[in-house]
Amino acid sequence: MLLWRVVIPLMLLWLRAAGLVGHAVALGSAVFALVVLHREPAQRPARALEHALALTGIGALVVVLAQAGLLAALAEALTVDDARWPLSALLGSTVGTAGLARITVGLVTVAAVIALCQAPASRVRRALLLGSSVLLAATGALASHAMGRMDGQASLLVVTALHQVAVGVWVGGLVCAAIIALRTDSVGNAWLRPFSTVALAAVAGIACTGLGLSLAYVGTAGAAIGTSYGAMVLTKIVLFAALVAMGALNHRALHGRLTLAPWRAPRAADDGGSLLVRRRLEVEAALAVVTILLAASIGSAPPAADAGFQRATWSEIRAVVFTPKWPRLSSPTLTELAAASDLSDPNAPRTAEITAWSEFGHNVAGLFVVAMGILATLERLGVRWARHWPLLITVLAGFVAFSVDPEGWQTGTVGFWEHLLSPEVVQHRILLILTALFGFAEWRVRNGRHPDSRWNYVFPLVAISSGILLLAHAHELSDSKSAFFMELSHLAMGLVSLLVGWSRWLELRLPSAARGLPGRIWAPALAVFGLLLVLYREV
Repeated sequence: MLLWRVVIPLMLLWLRAAGLVGHAVALGSAVFALVVLHREPAQRPARALEHALALTGIGALVVVLAQAGLLAALAEALTVDDARWPLSALLGSTVGTAGLARITVGLVTVAAVIALCQAPASRVRRALLLGSSVLLAATGALASHAMGRMDGQASLLVVTALHQVAVGVWVGGLVCAAIIALRTDSVGNAWLRPFSTVALAAVAGIACTGLGLSLAYVGTAGAAIGTSYGAMVLTKIVLFAALVAMGALNHRALHGRLTLAPWRAPRAADDGGSLLVRRRLEVEAALAVVTILLAASIGSAPPAADAGFQRATWSEIRAVVFTPKWPRLSSPTLTELAAASDLSDPNAPRTAEITAWSEFGHNVAGLFVVAMGILATLERLGVRWARHWPLLITVLAGFVAFSVDPEGWQTGTVGFWEHLLSPEVVQHRILLILTALFGFAEWRVRNGRHPDSRWNYVFPLVAISSGILLLAHAHELSDSKSAFFMELSHLAMGLVSLLVGWSRWLELRLPSAARGLPGRIWAPALAVFGLLLVLYREV
């Protein structure tokens, strides 16, 4: 029971993320089925409509299950001394009412999908599906920061709902297009061209509503750069810019030029790049989902506008982030560490010894990763012995197992199972397992006789998964400024980890003639990731 209650914060975060992704997929797939595929019925792939409608139903069902899970987790979180809140009280609260509303609309959307599959030509059923999926996305605003604002609540709810709808149309549409492209063998991308119009409108909506929400919840440049919330919003903007850039590349490939009126463009693009467009679409769709996961993490943090005196100042940021210092290559002994602080209390003040231990672990791990990036680059340049660089990961995993969370088995202050009650420790253990898995798989690939083995994909998938965890990393610190500087470093490392993973993914997936650029990116990016670890500092 205690373990269940401790992991509830992580469950709430990921269930909320699942709900956001679910309603985005439901709305985007519905729009794709009813608008995009409807414009080019002769050119759409076989069973594309069935796939789009199935995704709509799956997305809505995910919302229903995620929302039910959220209510169950909240009921457990409200348990005090084995005494539960009455279920009627929870369901009658604002949170409970909003959750029931999302569940109801989700079930209506699933029913609308089933009804439309039975009569695809029915305009009434098409309208019901479109309306219910739009409403499902809009209800996401009921679980946003807007519900907790005293001033301007109504206007913030409207803007948030519009933002959720725009995100759903774009992100869900990308996911739907990518999955249809994966599940069909058709040659050519003409069926994708009408989506350009929909995407342009959605991107404009995201930009406008996102600006309004940023002004409301961040407000000032100081809050943007001096709080965890602001840093996550800036990271989301970086991901959004990357998505727009990738979308522009695919737009040009589909239409032969960049145009603000793609529906009028008679000029057909060369379908010889069909595979290139589809592979980029995979990355664009997946990166869009990552952006939603980051949005869920943003929703769990207090708005920057409410941070007040707890903001980090520019001078503090410059001193910690932009002032070079040598990496810490020595650390306190375990005895000194245990004597300096109560390691069993996660809320105990961070001492100089704790900070030194943490910086030592990050800095030394960074040296390993820098070496891996350099050796991987040398391997690409033809240095054969450098192909054994993944073995360094095994050594790194052993070092991290020793250096991370010293209150555990290293000192015996906190027992093994008790240690796992900490969400941060659980996240560290997951990253450690991913690191070990990556090392074994990548060394096997580079020294095996099967260059086309599916083990090739372990590296990019681990890098992407690590990037997601870093972007949504939770810290149990009472000092908000310490948490902010940790968040700042983890956000930067998360972005670089995504760059490593997706560039390697494209190198594996693209036609051989187009692999050059992504193949030249991931190894230096891995070295940059290590450099960020080498420069890691805490306050």
